[in-house]
Amino acid sequence: MTTAIHKGPAIDRLGPQGVRGVCFSCDAMTGMDIAEETVRRAGDDLTWFGVGILAEDEELALRSADFCRRHGLRALFHPLDLDVCGSDPLDDRQLRAIGRRADELDSPWLNIDLAMWVRRGESLLESLVPMPLVDEAVDVAVDRIKHAQDVIGRPLTIENAPYPYVVGDGDVLTLMTRIAERADCLMTIDVGHLYGVRVQSGRDAVLPSDDDIAWERVVEAHLSGTFIRRFDGGVRLVDDKHDWPVSAEVWELADALLPRAPHLRSVMAEAEGMTADELTDSVRRFARRTEQWWSAP
Repeated sequence: MTTAIHKGPAIDRLGPQGVRGVCFSCDAMTGMDIAEETVRRAGDDLTWFGVGILAEDEELALRSADFCRRHGLRALFHPLDLDVCGSDPLDDRQLRAIGRRADELDSPWLNIDLAMWVRRGESLLESLVPMPLVDEAVDVAVDRIKHAQDVIGRPLTIENAPYPYVVGDGDVLTLMTRIAERADCLMTIDVGHLYGVRVQSGRDAVLPSDDDIAWERVVEAHLSGTFIRRFDGGVRLVDDKHDWPVSAEVWELADALLPRAPHLRSVMAEAEGMTADELTDSVRRFARRTEQWWSAP
């Protein structure tokens, strides 16, 4: 039986009703020419643009907001220095700066991976540490998410991070549901990350516990390519590859899970490193595939 979800403030602030569609991302500093060309070719299939920037980068936020206005897109903000699973104290000055960037982009929510992004002031952007899959991690994340939402003034949506290694034996979606319900925040399902951690943990891609996930809180989904490395002893490591096409296994997992999310607004084609040709093809493939998820009974 599916868990009944309390409809709190985060659910009430899902953003513009009826606005749902394909999102795409590029490197906001080096990939905007590719973004312009992709919109020119596949703009009818696009609704959202994913913006990943640092809290203090006002210029890049305004430039991204202008890009969205010119092309009739809505921005989804992914702050690159908001750390809801770390040990460094949250900095209210930085949180207020993140809130200003969200205002400039008019992003209805802010997406953040459940991972440590900063350690003793050093950015871990290229080597973030995923949240341990243990019960104790829930309390830490809940307190930090509540505080961040209060200061920023917009809901967070928590995303399952990539797991180059796995610590703990919990299931990431189950832990995310507990965090989201207690912190009254939203959820993003990264289907490739989910496939990777379950494969590396020796589990099935779809679990019976998925029936009890807070699907009502899922507003965003991400899909990208995956690369599986096989080692002696049957060990497999699944790498996230934004410059690769989405694999059949990840599409199948998305088909099995995403139609369960009644408030899903955005499905992101993560594509940093792709050419304009590759990204255009990816967006069109996403547009064809997502229609069946939103039309599911």
